[in-house]
Amino acid sequence: MALALLDTNVLVYFAYRSAPLHKEAETLLERGLRKRGVFCIAPQNLVEFAAVVTRRRRGEPVLPAEALIRMTDTFYRSRTLTKIYPRRGTVMRAIREGNALEVYGSAWYDLFLAVTMRDAGVRAIVTENAADFRRIPFVTAYGIEEAAKNENLIGP
Repeated sequence: MALALLDTNVLVYFAYRSAPLHKEAETLLERGLRKRGVFCIAPQNLVEFAAVVTRRRRGEPVLPAEALIRMTDTFYRSRTLTKIYPRRGTVMRAIREGNALEVYGSAWYDLFLAVTMRDAGVRAIVTENAADFRRIPFVTAYGIEEAAKNENLIGP
């Protein structure tokens, strides 16, 4: 199988040891940081990661700035985690595609990420929100637990 994108929630679960899917996220990121060509991320993932881990919510700790910088720097500088970027026409392709799919609200963020993936030749995503991506016909979504348990499910 080809390259798969690690969704933002994988990064968030990795950041919090008390998170319900921390071990699975750790398995996936260790695999991605160890072996080239298995996983990728987009700048959108890193910005979303920063937004989530610095959000002040009752009962959840805010990730300290040093930890945020250290983690994002590790992900961004990694030579084994491929980086994919939106292309010049990605925004308008996403808008047209979203209108055709009748996307609304925050689903636009997922669609923009999916179009960025398609533009980069990436067809698979590992995410907690597999159902959100299943309505996008050109993406195959795998759950975090499923991908962590089966090393052969995703990757070259």
